[in-house]
Amino acid sequence: MEDLMALFESRGIDHVGIRYRDLPRAVAWFRNVLGLQIDHQTQTMAFVHVGDGSHVALFQAEGDEPLRQPHHVALRVSDPAAAEAALRAAGIPLRRFGPNLGFEDPEGTVFHFMPVR
Repeated sequence: MEDLMALFESRGIDHVGIRYRDLPRAVAWFRNVLGLQIDHQTQTMAFVHVGDGSHVALFQAEGDEPLRQPHHVALRVSDPAAAEAALRAAGIPLRRFGPNLGFEDPEGTVFHFMPVR
């Protein structure tokens, strides 16, 4: 348990992912209403800068998929391989989440690792 605390405690949250039915509208709202900077944007996602290197990641929902929120929380880790080993040792099932490894909490919220940038 102590190994897991050391991996996550001081690194913080990289981003929280939220799915939207109308991504362009959501991007415009964050930019024009809240005045936040869009750091990166594609047709299916946008990263909204919210300070200290953290982001709100906006994703285009596909079809009628449920909009369970948050879609995921990305935790910063300095050593993704060590985080993977510690979670496996703790018996926590891991799965691929895009290019990263992720896991679920007891209620099904998805967390995944992001290397410290």
